[in-house]
Amino acid sequence: MSDRRTFIKSMVAVGALSALPPLGLSAQSITNPLKVKHKPARIVPKRLEQGDTIGLVTPGSPITEKQLQGAVKTLEGMGYKTHYLPSVLSEYGYFAGTDKERADELMHMFANTEVDAIMCVRGGYGSIRVLDLLDYEIIRKNPKIFIGYSDITALLSAINERTGLVCFHGPMGISEFDDFTLKVFRHVLIDPSPRYKYPYKREENTENNPEFDFYTIREGKAEGELIGGNLSVLASMAGSDFETDFENKIVFIEEIEEKTYRVDRMLTQLVQATNLRKANGIVLGIFYKCSENDPPTIPLKRAIEDILKPLNIPVAYGFPFGHIQLKMTLPVGTLAKFNATRRTLKLMEESVS
Repeated sequence: MSDRRTFIKSMVAVGALSALPPLGLSAQSITNPLKVKHKPARIVPKRLEQGDTIGLVTPGSPITEKQLQGAVKTLEGMGYKTHYLPSVLSEYGYFAGTDKERADELMHMFANTEVDAIMCVRGGYGSIRVLDLLDYEIIRKNPKIFIGYSDITALLSAINERTGLVCFHGPMGISEFDDFTLKVFRHVLIDPSPRYKYPYKREENTENNPEFDFYTIREGKAEGELIGGNLSVLASMAGSDFETDFENKIVFIEEIEEKTYRVDRMLTQLVQATNLRKANGIVLGIFYKCSENDPPTIPLKRAIEDILKPLNIPVAYGFPFGHIQLKMTLPVGTLAKFNATRRTLKLMEESVS
């Protein structure tokens, strides 16, 4: 079931955790940012190294203690230390704590000099509600890797556009770090090269599932900064002060468990309500379980083609990222080249220093 849609109904009581106290930020003490007119200069965070401390946060939906400990075990097994606050297990209905708790938790991790990188344990829903509670100046002055996907799309976009910090659409604490996912994770965050061409691999046992097909919608080549994430989150930000700027960008999009007509509606919304028409190219991941429709309907592929092909920019579908086991780590704010004809994506600069 979708990580973005599944809400945890019960929580395990949290024991004593070794953690620094939160910063005590309040909505009254932080200026609500206006829509960005000029994006700040690009900031590249420090690469991950063995022994680094990764801060674990829950900006969206709640998690169980079992999920938290699973994330800790995974990351420590990879050679990293972990740090988290008691609030990582907070619950406020379908949120992982109140908006203030979740904003404080994230700001604590950015301001804490002992934390080298920040990873979201899961997505769910809620990140969009803390965007105007964050202190973007503190984030800008304390750049570090920030990674997640799905609901975390809202934070990746807002932080990058307001601070210039390169953020990362990639695996979270509850993700399975299979060989493909780990290989790309390492090439982007640990041992980068000035030019990195993403590998392609199709998920196993999907030969008869057209949602995993790999095809070109509109041929052509494009270059620009990467931006994007989950379709429904991007659509929910349209018209707000945090609307994502797609102009001259290579836009990557994925989705899960939305019927085809809903995918159609949200893509149409982005085309009509934002500057998506001015994007340089569109890289589509896997739209998992978006073909399960009641009649009358049209195929997912045709619906996407009907909306995006007339934009006359390069578009291709089926790259291995999204709510699937295989996950490319995509840097938000890094220059890339996209060849829709050959269905290739290549980073043109390092995303970490």
